[in-house]
Amino acid sequence: MKLIKRYPNRRLYDTELKRYITLTEVRKFIQDYQSFQVVDSKSEQDLTRQVLLQVLAEMESEGQKSVLTDRFLQEMIRLYDSHLTGVAGQWLEQSMLNLLAQQQQWQQEIKRMQDFNPAQFFNAFWGQKSDDSDK
Repeated sequence: MKLIKRYPNRRLYDTELKRYITLTEVRKFIQDYQSFQVVDSKSEQDLTRQVLLQVLAEMESEGQKSVLTDRFLQEMIRLYDSHLTGVAGQWLEQSMLNLLAQQQQWQQEIKRMQDFNPAQFFNAFWGQKSDDSDK
């Protein structure tokens, strides 16, 4: 797991690359499924969640279409004051994983349909190769 240290000046230092990095680079780590942890340089307190929230805020400030609607955010804030906090977090995480799994299945199905070539199907059925059609 990649270790990133955040210094008092809020700069992020990648201990593996041995240089300061930006939130855009952190976002790239996320997109590449690269696991990392952000810790405070002095206290070693885990700051990963704070940095993830910063990445989301930066994406929205760049004009990215928001996944988190105002209503959703308001309900999330209300959940923090309820006894459902732990259950809701687990449910939301599992729902996201299910959505991503479905998306992957849809993409595979679309690719399979795009790759389907009726000529190859019929040639295979009749025992011909597609190159033999010109002869």
